[in-house]
Amino acid sequence: ADRLPLTEAVSLLHPLDGRPVFAFPWEGVTLVGTADIDQADDVNAQPSITRSEFDYLMAAVQAQFAPLALVDADVLATFAGVRLVFDSGSDGVSISDKREHLVWSEPGLVSVAGGTLTTFRLAARDVLREAARQLPGWQMRTERGAVFTRASAPARRDLPPNVLRRLTGRHGAHVKALLSAAHAGELECIPGTHTLWAELRWAARAEQVYRLDDLLLRRTRLGIQLTDGGAALMGRVRAICQKELGWDDAQWEAQEKRYIAAWRLQHAVPPSA
Repeated sequence: ADRLPLTEAVSLLHPLDGRPVFAFPWEGVTLVGTADIDQADDVNAQPSITRSEFDYLMAAVQAQFAPLALVDADVLATFAGVRLVFDSGSDGVSISDKREHLVWSEPGLVSVAGGTLTTFRLAARDVLREAARQLPGWQMRTERGAVFTRASAPARRDLPPNVLRRLTGRHGAHVKALLSAAHAGELECIPGTHTLWAELRWAARAEQVYRLDDLLLRRTRLGIQLTDGGAALMGRVRAICQKELGWDDAQWEAQEKRYIAAWRLQHAVPPSA
C-alpha cells in the first residue's frame, strides 16, 4: 500500500482495450485486478496469474498512476481464482447467467459455487437455509435483517478501539478467547498488516489448520500481504504456532519447505519471458 496508497476503491478503463480494472485498499495493502478472463488451463489445477495477465494489470496501473513509477518489485504477491459458470443442461451448451450460484448438501457439509461478490448475500442465505436442515433447533430469524446477533467488543484499555472493532468483526463471539490466549507481545500488529500475532496463535489452536498454507493463506492472509509470503517472519510464526499445531521439528520444516515452494509457484510475480 505504500507504493499505491488508496483510501477508496477505484475503477478505471484499461488503456489498451477499455476493459474495467479495479484497485482498492484491503487489509493494509492495495489489490488490483479484473475478472472474466477465460480459463484455458485445467480447472482442477491451482490457478495462478500468467505473465501476460500480470503485464496487462501493470500496464493499467502504470498508465493511471504514472507519477508513482510502479515496477514489478513493488508487487508483494499475486493470486488468481476460477469462478464457475454453470451449464443449464438443456442442450449441453447453454450457459446460465454468470451471477447464478448452486448450493448442494451432504451430511455435515454444505457447498456453494458460482455467484459474484455483488450477490453474496443471496448465496449466503441459500447456504444458511440448507445448513438449517442439518442444525436441529436453529433456523433463519429473518430474511432482511441481520442473521446472527452482533458480538460486543470486549472492554480493553490495551488495544485501540479500531483494533477491537476489527477483531470483533472478524472473530465474533470468539474474540475474548482469542485475546485471553495471547502471550506477551502478541497483541501487536504483524509489520505491514492489520493482523495481530495473537490471531496466528488462535488460528493454529482453534481453526483446523492442517497445513502451513491453511494458516498463512486462508485463516490469515499474510501470504499475500507480505514480501515472499512472509518468509522473513517465519521464525516467529514457528515460535508461536508449532506447539499449538502439535508438529515436531521435522513436520514444521517439511511444511515450511512445501509452503515456500507453493507460494513461489502460485503467488510470486511470474518471471519475464
